[in-house]
Amino acid sequence: MGQLDVDLVHELKQSVDDGSLVLQLQPEIDLASGGVVGMEALLRWRHPERGVLLPADFLPVAAAAGLMPLIGWWVLEECAREAATWQSLPPSETPRQLWVNVAGLQLAEPGFSSRLAGLVERHGLERGALGIEVTEETLAQDADTVSRTLEELREAGLALAVDDFGSWYSSLATLGDLPVDAVKLDQSFVRGVGSDLDDDTIVASVIRLAHARDLYVVAEGVESWTESARLVDLGCDRAFGYLFSPPQTPERARAMLARGAGWRPRIVDVSRAGQRVGGAGPALNG
Repeated sequence: MGQLDVDLVHELKQSVDDGSLVLQLQPEIDLASGGVVGMEALLRWRHPERGVLLPADFLPVAAAAGLMPLIGWWVLEECAREAATWQSLPPSETPRQLWVNVAGLQLAEPGFSSRLAGLVERHGLERGALGIEVTEETLAQDADTVSRTLEELREAGLALAVDDFGSWYSSLATLGDLPVDAVKLDQSFVRGVGSDLDDDTIVASVIRLAHARDLYVVAEGVESWTESARLVDLGCDRAFGYLFSPPQTPERARAMLARGAGWRPRIVDVSRAGQRVGGAGPALNG
């Protein structure tokens, strides 16, 4: 990266306190029942001049400026606070989970596990209510250290998942000893499911091996009816993407959970089989 934008760095520092950093939540769907079983936390920055910025637009600057701990802990604090509000909602058959991705730099912070454990305790979170996602890239870079940290997080009552699985071509056999609950299948493989035999084979293998290790599989970024139907056929457990719902405000997501909103599985209409919903996406059925 070239010379840092000093003004942008200053604005990023201020964003934590001025309310311009916001969370959006995208529903995670149980493919068997169609019910909402959790939410994926997504970070956005409402810049006063540049509009709504995605993480790729500002997190590289944050990392270069040493701001990732500041922003990362803001996200974790907000997610813990939000997950705590869910505990006052009407009970559901499946525990609700709020998933947040943690960068490798933050995971490697001294005392990260104990600080996060304190956050969970302070907000009175039930076991598994807050989920931590670690990318496959992070695991590939320092699997031993990450594994020890994950063990500490599991003891603290957090749910754990490997995010973007397949993007670094790891074998599930190398993940067998990791203390994780789920594998989140990278969108690059999901995009070909139902239309590309190679992707079908890869996804089927991941699902089979994950289930053999008592892990469940979540498909990322589902956008077409074909993908959804084929994932159900292959035994995928959960999914999220614009086919089911675009990201929502925390208030809207909370309302969905409160009324038991869900997505009703549909038989694929062959005339729509390849249709993608892209950035629009149907609302979940209330």
